[in-house]
Amino acid sequence: MRVGIVGAGPAGVAAAVFLRRYNVHVTVFEKNRVGGLLRNAHLVENIPVLPPAPGEEICKTLEKRLFESGAELIREEVVKVENEKILTERETYSFDYVIVASGTIPKRIPEFEVSKNVVYEFIDLPEFEQLAIYGAGDAAFDSALNALRRGKEVHLFNRGSRIRALPLLVERAKKYEKFYYHERCPILKVEEEGKMVKLKTEHGVFTFDALLLSVGRVPNTSFVEPGERTFIVGDARGGFRQASIAMGSAIETAMEILRREGTV
Repeated sequence: MRVGIVGAGPAGVAAAVFLRRYNVHVTVFEKNRVGGLLRNAHLVENIPVLPPAPGEEICKTLEKRLFESGAELIREEVVKVENEKILTERETYSFDYVIVASGTIPKRIPEFEVSKNVVYEFIDLPEFEQLAIYGAGDAAFDSALNALRRGKEVHLFNRGSRIRALPLLVERAKKYEKFYYHERCPILKVEEEGKMVKLKTEHGVFTFDALLLSVGRVPNTSFVEPGERTFIVGDARGGFRQASIAMGSAIETAMEILRREGTV
């Protein structure tokens, strides 16, 4: 039996390692580094059986486990999934089953994308001393902590008054002297000013080295054609965005595939 897995984040790696225990031939497709969005994390604390650790450290563990499992890793971007076939820009691959663990993509604000200093992922940020973050969820506050622990100045802009982040993250951020929280302060316009980024709001004009847009994410499944032997797992299927839940759903799907084949 051959199983193709799209994505090498926590869900993709969990499915691959689990299936390899049953000697299933597994091919994982990942255009970037193993670990997915965990690479951005200041501290991963939502995998209960593991001690809290920086995202990069968890990613190294995932990569190690993936290679130890014997799964094949193909570093190509998947452009389409249909009829148990995975199509990349180079080739078409056929499988008995396909697991889509492609995670999420950011909600974009195209009019704010005025320069390379405006990004959606922490790992894509250029060198900076002063950072603006637009958003008030877990990812926004986690990114703030990632910058603050490096001694950087962070301004977080919330368009409203509701903070959607875990209270623990908010409390940690507010302990830093270089953290500034701007409530009810939507960004109205973004302009490039030399090597800087200028933000215009109702409360004034601010200039920063970089702007991180963190206003939400949506499942990354637009390239997938539904099929009886194609499964969407983890964050790609929506619901709670938690690494442990993503891994659990992937393992449950792997078990379903094994059950269908009479292996378990």
